Amino acid sequence: MGLRPCDDSSFGSRGESLDESAPDRFQILALSGGGFRGLYTARLLADFEEEIGAPIATRFDLIAGTSIGGVIALALALELPASRIVDLLTQHGEQIFQRRWSLAGIWRAPFGSRRLLELLCAEHLFGERLLGACAHRVVIPAINYSTGRPQIFKTPHHVNFKRDHKFRIADIAMATSAAPAYFARYTFNHNQFVDGGLYANAPGLLAVHEAQYSLLRSPAEVHVMAIGTMSSKFTVNPRRNREGGTYDWGGINPANMPRRLFGLSISVQEALSDFMLSHLLPGRYVLVDDDLTDQRARAVGMDRADRAAREVLLGAASERSKICIGSREFQPFLRHLAPAPTFFYGENENAGTFARRSIGATAQVHRISPAR
Repeated sequence: MGLRPCDDSSFGSRGESLDESAPDRFQILALSGGGFRGLYTARLLADFEEEIGAPIATRFDLIAGTSIGGVIALALALELPASRIVDLLTQHGEQIFQRRWSLAGIWRAPFGSRRLLELLCAEHLFGERLLGACAHRVVIPAINYSTGRPQIFKTPHHVNFKRDHKFRIADIAMATSAAPAYFARYTFNHNQFVDGGLYANAPGLLAVHEAQYSLLRSPAEVHVMAIGTMSSKFTVNPRRNREGGTYDWGGINPANMPRRLFGLSISVQEALSDFMLSHLLPGRYVLVDDDLTDQRARAVGMDRADRAAREVLLGAASERSKICIGSREFQPFLRHLAPAPTFFYGENENAGTFARRSIGATAQVHRISPAR
């Protein structure tokens, strides 16, 4: 898949003179979910940060992330180096995805959440910091299973977003990454949450909507860089029975059925998001990802964190980042400098009374929006 819409003829050297990006350019970074495959995303971003010598978040006006992409997005919004997420996954991935007794996944999820929460709460990662501590705008989709509705956690970048900034970043990260059939639901603020990948595994469309309706940006100004997780396509086995039962979907172990359905859901979502964004933002959208060959696909999975998986993910990311950095289509994304965001609440509050009144009067679309 690679970098779209680039081709080999667009690759240039770092020394070439390039035009500065338009002053009204609004950049979005959209990070997909994919479990341990997020190591691919984190390594790419770490390479980009090494190239520019600065946090990658300084190049984007809005960051969106789902599941492991949400964990990475929150780290970037705090200006934590992407290499810390690389270290988290390479050093502790096998602990995070260490199977526990679960009666083959029937009685409970095969992986516990406690170790991941402990790691995210370490001081060098999220600690006890709240969403209001983020230095950059971020949106993180999850599902509030207690209400049966989607929930998108947002930094206080609009005057109506009054509540999410009070939540711990670690809790939001756990909520967006509570993948069904892999981890237990995550409970905080007296609500149970499930992985946002069930409806927005590739969050680029959500981010474009946020830019238009919360930040009042014209679609013509919006540029999106989406980064995938080397997700393979889920397709049917023509030899299996077609009756639609648990054996059809999951084989002998019925616990495999929800996992395969979840995998199919996120795979199709990514394809749909890619198709729609390429139409909505012609010439202003790139997807960075790699297809898995048959041999590499056997080594990589949402819950595979062994040495072979690390080798495939890190190796593919290293090669892809080299291509991206040398691409004419890609370099404007790394050259753009995002202006400091306006926050209305939290520890980074910087909006005065006049700004509150002005934006509240201008963004009429939010007059009846629920507070966040």
